Amino acid sequence: MFRKRGRLRRAAAAGLCALMALQTPVMTARAELPEQLTVTNGQFIRANGTAVEGALAKGVTISKYQNKAGEIDWNQVRGDGVTFAMVRLGYLNDLDPYFAANMQAASAHGIRTGVFFYTQALDEETARQEARFVLEQIKDYPVSYPVAYDVESQYLLDMGKTPQEITSQVNAFCQVIAEAGYRPVVYANNEWLTRHMDTSQIPYDIWYARYETSVNEYPNRTIWQYTKDGTVAGITGKVCIEIAFADYTHLFPGTGWRPINGSWYYYENYQKKTGWLQLGENWYYLKEDGKMAVNESCQIGDVMYSFAENGVWIP
Repeated sequence: MFRKRGRLRRAAAAGLCALMALQTPVMTARAELPEQLTVTNGQFIRANGTAVEGALAKGVTISKYQNKAGEIDWNQVRGDGVTFAMVRLGYLNDLDPYFAANMQAASAHGIRTGVFFYTQALDEETARQEARFVLEQIKDYPVSYPVAYDVESQYLLDMGKTPQEITSQVNAFCQVIAEAGYRPVVYANNEWLTRHMDTSQIPYDIWYARYETSVNEYPNRTIWQYTKDGTVAGITGKVCIEIAFADYTHLFPGTGWRPINGSWYYYENYQKKTGWLQLGENWYYLKEDGKMAVNESCQIGDVMYSFAENGVWIP
């Protein structure tokens, strides 16, 4: 992901996965460079022939730096064994210009999508505001992988934020995301996780960035970003490659109600529904934007219908 070395807008990274200055890679005695991993018969194999235990899926991290002008060939990406993409959303009130295009294209080619968001929050309420912003941006897309909070912000350290304060802000963001029915994950490298927050207080998944080492274990680690210098068919240049160790089809159900920023939406197989919805004996109406009609009357076609406070149609 990205780190800012100055104030809010000075991006230090020339690409999405430029090496983070605070990343301190740990080399083993015989370095097993993760970028040499290959997938054989569903197993992730290191250069020495050993398998990465527990690995379930291969993913990539995508942003405007990989897709400046619609340059990704998603058919080739899928053909290279990639089954999920973590798509850059951006900052508060500052979307990645290719966020929508990347989400739509990845989904259209059968690649499951998650998103990541870079924090600039200096207090818990702003972290919650960031979460509400993220929810508003993602609700129209079939998000089936986690919503990631990238906390590697030098700005937070420059402003004197303590590990406890950062920890509290992480939990504030993730709680809002989880309460809306999504699966939050905390993205950071080993130094940030161990020095700049207290992950023993964070009950959410960890997306662990650690390069040039076979070490990939960390409490609650569900995704490992093992290289920033990977190559994937269909993508020009270097790209971050991920391994998922969790089956998110079970951890993150795709069907059900989601309360998002004060309104209720219904999703089926991760897709937002509109129109009439029957659940059991009850009927609900989801407006054109997906919001459930609540405590109001709506003209649908030539007929006026009334809906109760819980959204149930009143015959």
